[in-house]
Amino acid sequence: MLLKKETESKKAKLILDKDYRIGKVDKRLFGSFIEHLGRAVYDGIYEPDHPLAGKDGFRKDVIALVKELNVPIVRYPGGNFVSGYNWEDGIGPRSKRPKKLDLAWHSTETNQVGLNEFVEWAKKVIDRHG
Repeated sequence: MLLKKETESKKAKLILDKDYRIGKVDKRLFGSFIEHLGRAVYDGIYEPDHPLAGKDGFRKDVIALVKELNVPIVRYPGGNFVSGYNWEDGIGPRSKRPKKLDLAWHSTETNQVGLNEFVEWAKKVIDRHG
């Protein structure tokens, strides 16, 4: 005797009503982070020898593009990089900051962009009044 299992087909229904809201979504939910991965920091937001870099080494064209995104919050450091990051390596005179092997990305971290530099960059790209 062959038994046949009957499967019941269930259907789901989703109704979206853009005018029906149960609460406000905090815009910080749509934040971002900066990670020392690939070209995100060096040759990304920070490239002192680039023709569009400001006197602080941050690229003005990248700042303008990040501003367009209207990102409400940026975490630093972020991603896998933070697992081996020591904030003390990124403070003080740049010439005295240690160069270290970043174990997450197998690259040399020069610490030329540290906490103070990130704060100055963030002030330029985050609209704190919007």
